[in-house]
Amino acid sequence: MDRMGAWIRGRMLLAAGAVLGLAACVTMPPAGPAGPSNDLSAIETDLAAHISVLASDDLGGRAPGTAAETKTLDYLIGQWQAAGLEGGTNNPGNPWLAAVTIAASAPDESSIRFYRRGRQVVLPEGGAIAYSTGRRALLDKAPLLFVGRQYRELDRAELTGRVAVMLWDHPDHAEQREALLERGASAVLAILTNDGELTRLASTRIAGSYRLVDDTDGNLLDGFLTRSAAEIVLGEGRLALLRESAELPGFKPVPLPVTVSIEATATAIEIASHNLIGRLPGRQPALGAVLLVAHWDHFGTCAKPPAQDLICNGAVDNASGLAVLTELARRLAAGPRLDRDVYFLATTGEEWGLLGARAFAADPPVPLSSIVAAFNVDSIAIAPRGAPVVIVGAGLTALDGPIERLIARQGRGMGDAQLAAKFLRRQDGWVLLQRDVPTLMVSSAFADSAFLDPYVAERYHRPADEREGIELGGAAQDLLLHVDMVRFFADGSAYSPAPAP
Repeated sequence: MDRMGAWIRGRMLLAAGAVLGLAACVTMPPAGPAGPSNDLSAIETDLAAHISVLASDDLGGRAPGTAAETKTLDYLIGQWQAAGLEGGTNNPGNPWLAAVTIAASAPDESSIRFYRRGRQVVLPEGGAIAYSTGRRALLDKAPLLFVGRQYRELDRAELTGRVAVMLWDHPDHAEQREALLERGASAVLAILTNDGELTRLASTRIAGSYRLVDDTDGNLLDGFLTRSAAEIVLGEGRLALLRESAELPGFKPVPLPVTVSIEATATAIEIASHNLIGRLPGRQPALGAVLLVAHWDHFGTCAKPPAQDLICNGAVDNASGLAVLTELARRLAAGPRLDRDVYFLATTGEEWGLLGARAFAADPPVPLSSIVAAFNVDSIAIAPRGAPVVIVGAGLTALDGPIERLIARQGRGMGDAQLAAKFLRRQDGWVLLQRDVPTLMVSSAFADSAFLDPYVAERYHRPADEREGIELGGAAQDLLLHVDMVRFFADGSAYSPAPAP
């Protein structure tokens, strides 16, 4: 744990240095933007030039709160200004950068003790572990409430003063845990499906956890129980019955005849980071805005000696998305002036839990209700020219029809919708969708597992995600598709959103 404390303290010093350095459709629009070339080879060259800078060792993997953040945002501001954007924060003192303060904590020690009929239940070694978002959190003999997989149906009155015991074996487990904590649970304990899963999760959490400072409500507690430990605490037969009941329609949370005492400590700091916001002014801003999003952050140094390459450069994830946003700015600014404002957002902390998107949603430069369409661009440099396209978030907004027609006009087919759906909650657009902003990710990168799977297996979140060898053919075509999409949805005569019910 001393090593983790040193890591956190090192991040604190880097963060301090970085802060000082930071300053409904009726018609389809005509095809083809003016200005920069639409030749796909030329576009690939332009994208590669941006990626070579953003994914270089000089930028050190773009970790938030480090000197690399300063270099990354300085580069993007220079490029966006040259393209014709202006700062979009509405803050005259810092027109481009919106501060995002992140609370980071690295776990130190924890203890969990269960009591049944006043007597402590002895657990096997390594059967449970707990985590705190602050330096120290303590809970003494709190009652347990088994909630299964529920969270949307629960309110604060049911959870306050209780430790929510949830099941981890479903796709929404992380969202469930966060919701239970936000709705007042004293702590959340997740029952794992097998004992080995605790080792894997603990190795992930040792790297630290991150939240927006404004989201931290005291010292939040969560933890995990192996299945074996849960069977000892609850009884093997009772756990099986609880799991079965959680599957039934009309399931209600079950108070358990067990209490728990939890203590957890952590090394905690605050990291000063920023979202970057640019704006292309429209002729009629009262008609609303179109929003383009790409996260700028990555993992910095992510490997250890004796490995020779220690930096996660994040060429695909997400220097490629930043490159597309930058070239979009050039093409849109060079063409006819649009009716609606177009905002360009480069978010921080996406890799740490979509934190920059959450900060933007909490304090946007324009009302979220005025955003008629938003498009997230993430890890776009995977598929070759001619690859199909998918809409991540299909069926959740009123944007699908016009976009499908624009895709068809480009001569491209639709890809694997089931594959795309797996990524809905794993990208910044999900934060905006949850706040009723019509947001999609339209991309060739998530359309075909034949292209996506090798990247995930060999390069994703690894030092191997470097500029050399990445595929930009599909990204170039996706860029032209985004030009058409933005022009359509920014045209007041072509698109008018349905009035809110």
